[in-house]
Amino acid sequence: MWRGLIRRLSTNSEQIAKVDVSYLRPRHRILAAGGVPPVEFDYERERAARRERFGKFGLASGVSVEELYPTVEEIEEEYAIGLFKELNEVKQEYLELKKKQDEAHKNRLAELEKNLKKYPAALEKYEASLVKQEKLKDEKEIALEKRIREIQEYFGYWMDPKDPRFEVMLEQKEAEEKKAVKLAKREEVQKKRYAEVVQ
Repeated sequence: MWRGLIRRLSTNSEQIAKVDVSYLRPRHRILAAGGVPPVEFDYERERAARRERFGKFGLASGVSVEELYPTVEEIEEEYAIGLFKELNEVKQEYLELKKKQDEAHKNRLAELEKNLKKYPAALEKYEASLVKQEKLKDEKEIALEKRIREIQEYFGYWMDPKDPRFEVMLEQKEAEEKKAVKLAKREEVQKKRYAEVVQ
């Protein structure tokens, strides 16, 4: 039984055509195999596409070499538009551009050397400003810490300065201090008036 089944399968496999499992289109299969695909589409018959085809596949593409060169009309059009330049013109432009770039490079190097000479003084100035900022920062931090301690002593318990209630208490303390300053000024004014009256 098994031998008959195997015999039938082996004869059927010879009759079954090979199946392409790559699912590539015939054109892409030819390209993958290193061949030259046939011209199928209208755009491939245009001159630019034929030039491109010759560039990809060379003489095997079937494109005549005559098609690759521009026609007299195309050359005249390029001259009229200004797309074409003589080799000597291009060389001259290149040399001028190179000269400008070299000059700009030399100027940049000179500027860098000049700045390099100024660098130590600028660095000292910058470091001095950092030290000054640090001192100012230290003074501000000290004042803030003193203020925090005053508020905490005034209200009688420690409170985190990031706590929202701290800001409310800070405003209360500032309001009371302003009130105290006003009262002190008022007393001073009253003392002056009293001194004027007594004299």
